[in-house]
Amino acid sequence: MTIQIIDIVLFSHHGEQRVLSLRTGALNIITGSSKTGKSALIAIVDYCFGADQCAVPEGPIRRSVSWFGLRLQLPHGQAFIARRCPSPNASSSEDCFVDMGSEISIPIAANIRHTTNTKGIEALLSGWCGIMENLHEPPPGQTRRPLSATVRHAIALCFQPQDEIIQRRHLFHGTSDNFVSQAFKDTFPYFLGAVDDAFVQKREQLRRLREQLRVYERQLGEINSLRGGGVSKAAAILAQARDNGLTDEAPEEWEQIIAALGRVAALPLSQIDGTTPYGDEFARLSGERQKLIGEQRRLKDEIALARAFERDENGFSREVSEQRARLVSINIFDGQGPDHVCPLCSRELTQDSLPPTVSQIQKALEETSFRLKSVINAKPHIQKAIADVESDLANVQAALKINQMEMEAVRISDDRLQEMHDMAGKQAHVLGRISLYLESMPEIPDINALATLAAQLRGACMSLEDELSDEKVRSRIESIASVLSVRMTKWAKELYLEHSESPLRLDFKKLTIVADTADGPVPMDRMGSGENWVGYHLIAHLALHEWFVERKRPVPAMLFLDQPSQVYFPPEKDREGSLEAGTEEDRVAVTRMFKLVYDVAQALAPNLQIIVTEHADISDPWYQSSVIERWRDGKKLVPDNWPGIVRDGS
Repeated sequence: MTIQIIDIVLFSHHGEQRVLSLRTGALNIITGSSKTGKSALIAIVDYCFGADQCAVPEGPIRRSVSWFGLRLQLPHGQAFIARRCPSPNASSSEDCFVDMGSEISIPIAANIRHTTNTKGIEALLSGWCGIMENLHEPPPGQTRRPLSATVRHAIALCFQPQDEIIQRRHLFHGTSDNFVSQAFKDTFPYFLGAVDDAFVQKREQLRRLREQLRVYERQLGEINSLRGGGVSKAAAILAQARDNGLTDEAPEEWEQIIAALGRVAALPLSQIDGTTPYGDEFARLSGERQKLIGEQRRLKDEIALARAFERDENGFSREVSEQRARLVSINIFDGQGPDHVCPLCSRELTQDSLPPTVSQIQKALEETSFRLKSVINAKPHIQKAIADVESDLANVQAALKINQMEMEAVRISDDRLQEMHDMAGKQAHVLGRISLYLESMPEIPDINALATLAAQLRGACMSLEDELSDEKVRSRIESIASVLSVRMTKWAKELYLEHSESPLRLDFKKLTIVADTADGPVPMDRMGSGENWVGYHLIAHLALHEWFVERKRPVPAMLFLDQPSQVYFPPEKDREGSLEAGTEEDRVAVTRMFKLVYDVAQALAPNLQIIVTEHADISDPWYQSSVIERWRDGKKLVPDNWPGIVRDGS
């Protein structure tokens, strides 16, 4: 069981309550005269279940009621929900109230307040029904958005209002609207169970597996590209390395070519620069040049150190000069004695506050002057040392220029040396190409392990795709339709409906009933008479709710049928609910119809609640035991003594 109604409650503007108590898991019949509010029950329940607009007709009910409420039996516990009746000139209200517990009593009007809105009510009811996360994604090329089934879609399967139960073109509540019709088609697979509760999780799993597979396939593609078209490029680079004497390897497999290129790239520089001598003179000049470069580096280091020392000496001189200037002031105290009297203010000094003596200050002045003089005297020596080193450096640089000129002369005169120089350049160029090629290659994993993982992912994706495919869903729906067909055909024969001798089936694409006759399919809109249309509405919804109960599908376990006998006994023929106004054939047909509803409710008890609002009041005991209220002789949904509010100036 998902959700059933214990009480339908109306609150007046002064706090009075009108409670219509229902029996859960059983047939509930409210019989009575016209204009007593029977047909408003479906609109009240729909409004409390989060409808966008309040479909309760304008009149005494809308004027006299402040809140509509439902006490609900949940799978675990109870709940009370209420929604404020729209104010004048408004089509709905967002003021909603919710209370939950193991057992809930109807609250007094003073305690009902705005605690949530319709979205909150919808989310709670969807959860209580057991509607799990779900999503219908339209086929490719469709412009409508993905749709999640909620309690708003489920509750529509529970209503058959007076003007719809006799429709021949529309089997389900609200499907005269194309958008509602499409929503029915999109959500039916979920409510039927053709799409199970794990469908969304499996589809998310499929998405993740596809992403992983794309990564592996991309890596495999890159490797195959390198192994295919990349073989010729790697082999060409290795051929250049062989031509320039860097290697003598000539493998054919791509992996071996890459390994050979790696070995060439790792060759030491001394081997790459060429091992053939350029000649004695060139070798001598090369050695001399290396020595001169070393000497040049040493002299530059010495100059840098001397400059640093000179900077430090300059800083020291400035600091010592400042100290000496301060100490020179001691000369003003020449001739002063050693008395313990301040020479400036003539104040006698204590032992703790004695300043340095004149002799001490003079001694410090002499030491500072000596240090300063020593530094000043050393400065010319430092500058001379720097000049000497710079002179040596200039000589070395001149020798380097001469050495360079001599080496160029030897190189120009020796063709063989020129060839070796060109060879070294070529080798360096080839090595650069090899390094660039190897660095640009991605890190290549084990291709066999990668291929195995990709194959496993591909198999998992195919399995999930098959399970989630539209074809699989259609196959499941066809199977469910076949099961429902057996029940509907059986009940159609019991009701003696037209075409009941032919197999009947629900067409979930067109949302109708079809009889498969020898002359072809006959949809409900081509079947004659209101008696047949009511009968087919009845057996279709009973079969669906029987399926929902047996398969524990997340649809409220209740079915509202509003005046199914109207085609036999219209309101103008109502005589206190008596069937005497009709023919015997009509009386038998009505009795047969209600007996089927009663039997189905009994068979599914306590898992299905059926609420019927009706004019007829059949005298059979099984019918009388199902009647919960009779609205005649002034009794109705809203008492006449409830004060109303003025609406639209009336």
